[in-house]
Amino acid sequence: MLQPYIRSRSPVTHDIEVKEYKMQSANKKSTNFQIRTNANSFVHEVLELDVKEISDIQFDQLERSFDHGGVLFMRNQDLQTADLVAFSRRFGELEGHVRHEYAMPGYPEVHVLSNIKKGNKTIGSAYAGDDWHLDLCFMREPARMAILYAIEIPHDDDGNALGDTLFASGSDAYDTLDNDLRDRLENKKCLMQYNRRQEEKRLQRLHDHPRPPMTDEQKAKTPDIWQPIFRTHPNTGRKAIYANKVNTFRIEGMSEEESLPIIRSLQKHVTKPENVYRHKWQVGDLLMWDNASAHHMAIGDYKLPQRRKLIRTSIKGGPVF
Repeated sequence: MLQPYIRSRSPVTHDIEVKEYKMQSANKKSTNFQIRTNANSFVHEVLELDVKEISDIQFDQLERSFDHGGVLFMRNQDLQTADLVAFSRRFGELEGHVRHEYAMPGYPEVHVLSNIKKGNKTIGSAYAGDDWHLDLCFMREPARMAILYAIEIPHDDDGNALGDTLFASGSDAYDTLDNDLRDRLENKKCLMQYNRRQEEKRLQRLHDHPRPPMTDEQKAKTPDIWQPIFRTHPNTGRKAIYANKVNTFRIEGMSEEESLPIIRSLQKHVTKPENVYRHKWQVGDLLMWDNASAHHMAIGDYKLPQRRKLIRTSIKGGPVF
């Protein structure tokens, strides 16, 4: 079983620093990689691991650590697209994004996030995820997890990285939610409307990064859907706030006008500044998050000629409870 080794404790910050874990196999032999835990306990950094060379024992330990966390990342990876796909497939079957026009050529299961243009079109989804959301929460069976790899990261004139990604735990937020509000919303559902939100975003970005409207085929794959406000994690049983600012428009038994203030209040609770981890990207970062609980958003504080390119895989999940 996993053997934690707590090496040091430093002042609480939003950088990875607080706890360090050395992973051991059942036969007590070191697997030669470590995990450090952030002040936000749902974030973990993996050290001394090359995912191209990961053994079965190492992968088993990594997956178990991920299942009990929320966000896990490692730096200094040197991956080709095929390497990312091979590593991702160890977690399960991959699925492509409904916006297939942003797939990596030759890899339909790899979604490109980029502001880089080829001619008049971006090579990927530009400024995607620029508000708080959970990936694919609008699907009947949302992806279990996502894995994101950094290829190009923008910088300002002083060399500071731009395009950070923020994360917050819906599980931690559920545990600290006001009891009266939690009781009021327990077992209720909320309406997710992806098609509506995509059209709103398309119209907002016509001036700088126009994107094509969704096709009828794409819309048919993402109909409006009622999902639990509080989702139960399929592996740990923990509940998490699943309603989110981007895709949730109404609460069961309420009008939209009545619902939206509550949805905004839930999102504000999830994303209290002290609960947010800010990931400052470096080229070669590989980061994965749990789609059952990890709210996140990307910061769009860059523009061409500052280039940003990341590629993402999503692992199939199951029904939401």
